[in-house]
Amino acid sequence: MNPESDAAAGLDRNKQLMRLMTQHQRRIFGYIYTLVPDRHDAEDILQETSVVVCEKFEQFKPGTDFVAWACQIAYWEVRRARQKYARAKVVFDQEVVDAVAQTAAEMIPEVSARHEALGQCLQKLHARDRELVLTRYEPGSGVELAAQRSGRSLEAAYKALGRIRKLLHDCVTNQLSLEGAV
Repeated sequence: MNPESDAAAGLDRNKQLMRLMTQHQRRIFGYIYTLVPDRHDAEDILQETSVVVCEKFEQFKPGTDFVAWACQIAYWEVRRARQKYARAKVVFDQEVVDAVAQTAAEMIPEVSARHEALGQCLQKLHARDRELVLTRYEPGSGVELAAQRSGRSLEAAYKALGRIRKLLHDCVTNQLSLEGAV
């Protein structure tokens, strides 16, 4: 092998890692957050998991399920963190954590399909409605800010959000049934 092709392969592998991490970070975080009751702890564990994923990425086999692989790493990071947080007031029994981890891992394909369908359904909304929903669910935002940004009264924003949620629910359900995912 020549050093130039090794360097190019390494660069491609780094690009692949960055693409996979960017694409799936929310799902990995969601998995961790189901196992850890505190959002800040979950964010810390996500960071630790990301470091380990980067360190072990050469062991990942392209074409296999990256999310499942990364969630397995996350599971061990959660276990490690639980030992560190053992003095906290609320600590779940390891059997409970294992059961939740198993259930969360089994739900990854369904959650991924729902997430994909929701993204498609959001794109079908009128721009004003889509902006209302996205603003409402921004971290640190709420209905008041969403109403203000959309130029609606608070009451009108609540009514619109109820209507939009029903539209999105029906759209996602329909999309998943068409794809055979439900």
